Amino acid sequence: MKKRAAAIFACAAILLVLAGCGSKYREDRFVGKTSAEIEEEFGAFDGVGMPAGEDGLYRNCQCGYTVKAPQKGFLGASPEVLFWITFDADGIAVACEEGYRPGG
Repeated sequence: MKKRAAAIFACAAILLVLAGCGSKYREDRFVGKTSAEIEEEFGAFDGVGMPAGEDGLYRNCQCGYTVKAPQKGFLGASPEVLFWITFDADGIAVACEEGYRPGG
């Protein structure tokens, strides 16, 4: 009985660790970085609120990466979910949140 309980505990611990590693998009990996630094690490944004400035930085807008692509199903389509990053006037990320693509 002790072996079975230990095995169940080990499986539960592994599942908890894997659940925490599920998304590469976490706020602490973005806030405080410029849009250029973020694009260098994660690639081009999938959603852009405004065009980049002459220096390549996004300012006073939100840019995002797709977390969940839209899916068509029998009862309709699910909306596309993006991880939105909000940039201030200096092009620095100040906040992040998951949300839907406008008009999508």
